[in-house]
Amino acid sequence: MNDLTGAIPLDHAAYTRAVLDLTMRLAEVIFTAGAGAEDATAAMEALTRAYGLKGTEANITHTIITLTQEDQATHESITRSRNVKYRTLDYTKLTLTSELIAELIEHPVDIAEARKRLAIIVSSKPQVTVRFRRLGWSLVGAGAAVLIGGGPVVMMAAFIATYLIDLITTTLDHRQVPLFYQTVVGGAMGPLAAAIVHIIDPTVNPSIVVVATIIMLLAGVTTFGAVHDTLSGFYLTGTARMVEAVLITGGLVTGVAGATLFVSRFGLDLTVQSRWVPTLLDLPLLLAASVVIVIGFSLAVQVPWRAWWVVCLLGALAEFLYLIGDLAGLGLVWASGMSAIGVGLAASVAARIVRTPPLVIMVTALVPLVPGLILFRGLLQLSNGDINGLLNLLTAAAVALALAAGAILAQYVVQYVWGPARRLQRRFVGPLMALPVRLGRGSTKRI
Repeated sequence: MNDLTGAIPLDHAAYTRAVLDLTMRLAEVIFTAGAGAEDATAAMEALTRAYGLKGTEANITHTIITLTQEDQATHESITRSRNVKYRTLDYTKLTLTSELIAELIEHPVDIAEARKRLAIIVSSKPQVTVRFRRLGWSLVGAGAAVLIGGGPVVMMAAFIATYLIDLITTTLDHRQVPLFYQTVVGGAMGPLAAAIVHIIDPTVNPSIVVVATIIMLLAGVTTFGAVHDTLSGFYLTGTARMVEAVLITGGLVTGVAGATLFVSRFGLDLTVQSRWVPTLLDLPLLLAASVVIVIGFSLAVQVPWRAWWVVCLLGALAEFLYLIGDLAGLGLVWASGMSAIGVGLAASVAARIVRTPPLVIMVTALVPLVPGLILFRGLLQLSNGDINGLLNLLTAAAVALALAAGAILAQYVVQYVWGPARRLQRRFVGPLMALPVRLGRGSTKRI
């Protein structure tokens, strides 16, 4: 044991509070930046052990982080808690903090020094400015339009519409407007943009613009984190995240449905035409569109620069595996799950090469497979009184779950066979996704 943890200060209570406070601050940063409850909990317990505290219990809900340490000699306990005040995807901050956590677990430094290093990460300038992050969301919309068969006019309309959506929703967020109403406004922008496209060029299918905006709005939804927390046994946090995802989707559906009804009064029919069935001949276009989506999402959520080439390759891989599965007749859900498993396995290797948590790579690479078209088709069918719309909505939910569950399964298999999942405490039943882990039968130091 190093000098820092070998001689605990005489004021044990003060030292304990300082360690608990540092640990919770680190866990809060990765949790709010996109990590799951399991990763944050595992990090807290590993950090407190590294700093010489035994008998520590960590607990996370959707809005509160709690850490308790019981003195084994006196059986007196000290409990600290922090409220999670905000939550936004920031993969650069997540990566830097995860690296700091891994370093502190292996080589604990003075608490004041560790807090200083964390403060530098938290207060540092974003990797890209707000303007470039907004441009990223626009690229997601434009790439999504091409991915589902849109032409140049539709692609340009989707680019502009998604730019305005991010601008408006960000303004509403700064004014502390509830998230539901933000997504209602964002969802309503799609049909309005489609109406303008129809006026400019009546020969194109304007509904593709709506689908592109839906994909852009769904890209940041917490479905992945909800599934991860639920499969890992953190049912309360997983349920809360799932409710948040349902709330966002509900606001999106409300906005799209209301705006669609409004434009229909002026004679614009946004009914989705027969589904464009891509073939292998369309593969180059589909791969290019997928890479554009991945690049846009990487800008929006600030994926570390060193991981960009990896997420672009895996984004193309995800689309390729999905297309192969779809053409083989596996169906939307199984094709999505197969693609997610393939990406998850590749992410295990890629994460070590670019020193980036697997979570960052997998979520970014799977964005092109967000089921926006299925969701929109189901919404239109329900608005017309067609019960098949409910089946499409359920299919969209199943695709989203398949993407998350498939990627998590791949990580679990890799870490169980070669890595730390075999040695985790009993309460952890899933893989670590947001912490640097060493694969190998003898490596347990980093968890």
